Amino acid sequence: MQKNQLYQPFQPLLTNKGRQSFGLSVQQYPAKGRLAGAIHSYLQVTTPKPTLYPMIPDGTQAIFISEESIQIGGAHSQSMDIQIHQAGDYFGIRFYPGALRHFFKLNLSEITGQFVDSQYFPCRIFADLHHHIYKQKEFLNRAHVCEKWLLQHFTPQSPCAFDLALSLIYQSSGNIEISNLANKTGLSSRHLNRLFQQYTGLNTKKFSQIIRIQNVCKRLYETPNNSLEMAIDSGFFDQAHLLNEYKRFLLVNPRSLFNRFVSDYYNNKGL
Repeated sequence: MQKNQLYQPFQPLLTNKGRQSFGLSVQQYPAKGRLAGAIHSYLQVTTPKPTLYPMIPDGTQAIFISEESIQIGGAHSQSMDIQIHQAGDYFGIRFYPGALRHFFKLNLSEITGQFVDSQYFPCRIFADLHHHIYKQKEFLNRAHVCEKWLLQHFTPQSPCAFDLALSLIYQSSGNIEISNLANKTGLSSRHLNRLFQQYTGLNTKKFSQIIRIQNVCKRLYETPNNSLEMAIDSGFFDQAHLLNEYKRFLLVNPRSLFNRFVSDYYNNKGL
């Protein structure tokens, strides 16, 4: 599969200042070759002490692997904190939205808003994957073990209307009417909704809204004093509309969110 050029999920914690603020060491290795369009990256977080791991919704699915266990995170539509209870290395796999279907037959609507253990996956050796990963001491070796395992289960599906819908949502930064999306894909809105719920764990509208707020969050990170122009560009009626949506998905306003990751982030009036 070709690398996803249209969407790169944004997590404030994984920025340089975010990592420094939480005292984390983070290593990332982008998927390559056949897996590049399905896997965003392999990730290892190292913490010297118990800490919170804040996440904002981005439409992806992730597998979290510690030395003791594996957990699979379903889609979340609001910001959340994961509690890391002890120091150590924590390995993860980040899948692009909708990409788990290339590996397993799953209905992700069953785990929306949840974390489930490895028994959820229809694969006998999944429960032992963390043992194989942590036999390796170096991050890249762990990523290669994971990559080899994933390739054994990789069965790329033929491009379909769902993939077209994803591309259209990405190209519009989530600012597209569902009826327009249905017309362009040749599917009814109801059928499209079922596909999105199965493959992403979110309905079409909620997924589009998350992509839109992702775009806003990333742009505010890059240009924090550009909120009014950004609101109009992103399809919001005005700045108040943008802030209401921001708080609905991220639970706080932009100033409060980014203050968690860098103390001097917003120095001026505004958001």
